[in-house]
Amino acid sequence: MVGINGRLGKSKGSPTSGEKFEQEFYMTAGEVASTLRILADEIEGEGRVEASSEGWALAVSPVEPIKLEVQYKHDPARRELEFQLKLKENP
Repeated sequence: MVGINGRLGKSKGSPTSGEKFEQEFYMTAGEVASTLRILADEIEGEGRVEASSEGWALAVSPVEPIKLEVQYKHDPARRELEFQLKLKENP
């Protein structure tokens, strides 16, 4: 299970109500790297991928293909590189 630690940021929805849920976290580079390593091990294990934080735990058994989106935003004042991983489970 991937335990997600860090300073909580914005949140939307509820993980238990069946609606869309989003939670932001602010972490050090080391904390992010550790979280991603654990997540990678769970994905490679080809089983259930679980994530948890204070007050919630979520899990899916993902099927391939797994979608990874990469977005890059560039303007004179700021550059931003975003990765979004989508693990989908078929019923």
